[in-house]
Amino acid sequence: MQHQREYFVELPDGTQLWVATSGEGPPVVCCHGGPGLWDYLGDLADLLDDSHLVVRFDQRGCGRSTTTDGPFTVAQAVDDLERLRQAMGVDRWAVLGHSWGAELALRYEAAYPDRTTAVACLAGVGAGEAWREPYIVERNRRLGAELTRWQHLGSRMRTPDEEKEWCLLQWRPDFSPAGDAEGHAAALWRTRPPGTVVNGRANRELTADSANQDLLEVPQHVKAPVILVQGADDPRPWTATDGLLNALRVRDASSWTKPVTPPGGSALMRSRPPYSRP
Repeated sequence: MQHQREYFVELPDGTQLWVATSGEGPPVVCCHGGPGLWDYLGDLADLLDDSHLVVRFDQRGCGRSTTTDGPFTVAQAVDDLERLRQAMGVDRWAVLGHSWGAELALRYEAAYPDRTTAVACLAGVGAGEAWREPYIVERNRRLGAELTRWQHLGSRMRTPDEEKEWCLLQWRPDFSPAGDAEGHAAALWRTRPPGTVVNGRANRELTADSANQDLLEVPQHVKAPVILVQGADDPRPWTATDGLLNALRVRDASSWTKPVTPPGGSALMRSRPPYSRP
């Protein structure tokens, strides 16, 4: 990674967003997933910051950023991203998102098309809930004998040690079982800022708000090229994004692509780094 600079950007309501930048060149902002997690996209920045200015940040109430008690809405998350662009003095940037961040990136472009040069959606789940049932089945299969323990930990308050155990169990199925899923989950845990926990309220409220807004209505407002990158071994079926891809292609069939990378899971940039660079 190129030299990294870390600082905070204050939003109009007093929220402090933790920001990290590295590299020089055309700007690209990276939106982490969750919702409710912290920035874990340092490995991805390593692939890009020799030729780009890479901007990473902890979303509102997550990681090192403040206002942990919400409320949390999709519109607010989009506005926070635009406020960050303004504070940095960037005219236009590419927006890259992983998992939930993929939806945030696409919604941002639809709201601010004149400020967006391109969108990359890594391991997004597409529109609607078609992905959820097959995901649950595959997640439970990958957890195997540890499913009961994961369910037990998820049903109650956890000690710090139990929080780590639960997170590792939660994340392990996201990685390809053909690789080192446990090792990749442990590496993701090591990106956690000291003392940070997953913001459950942000997860619940953003998930619920997203469910009330049809993502298939967004493509009609999208102008920039979009790439959807999926992992063939993602427990969330990559075919669930076909509806979104088709909606994007209605405008310009040549501008929208969706490579399926073998055999990465949901966290493509960690389990199969070479496939993540545009």
